[in-house]
Amino acid sequence: MLAFFTALHALAAALWIGGIFFAFMVLRLTAPPEPGVRLALWARTFTRFFPWVWLFIAALIVSGYSLLAQGVHRGWTIDAMQAIGWLMFLLFAYLSLRLLPALKRGIEANDLPAAGAVMAKMRPLIATNLALGLLVIALGASARYLS
Repeated sequence: MLAFFTALHALAAALWIGGIFFAFMVLRLTAPPEPGVRLALWARTFTRFFPWVWLFIAALIVSGYSLLAQGVHRGWTIDAMQAIGWLMFLLFAYLSLRLLPALKRGIEANDLPAAGAVMAKMRPLIATNLALGLLVIALGASARYLS
């Protein structure tokens, strides 16, 4: 079971952070310049990606705590990854449960300034989650050398 939970944990983390990287570093730079089209594209993208992220988070929590229950080494890197992971979850929950619905409302009402303001709030949170996710992956990959 150790191998299964380790693989599940790594895959869930890679897919979540990879999705954020794609959205922030590729889609953001290639999205159409027209505000209405661009904002609608973001809303559709988040609407399709966020349910997957909820699944990834569930997999990370189950696999991570299963690994701890099985006696995986518990050093400062594991504690740091756990704390950062919960912070990432809270940021994502705010994005998913508060900001995405506000973005959709702005688009549906054809209130592009309101939708744009919501997107302006989302951008730094997404960037923060990307940076935190990359840090967690680096900690996970190098944990045995840092403890």
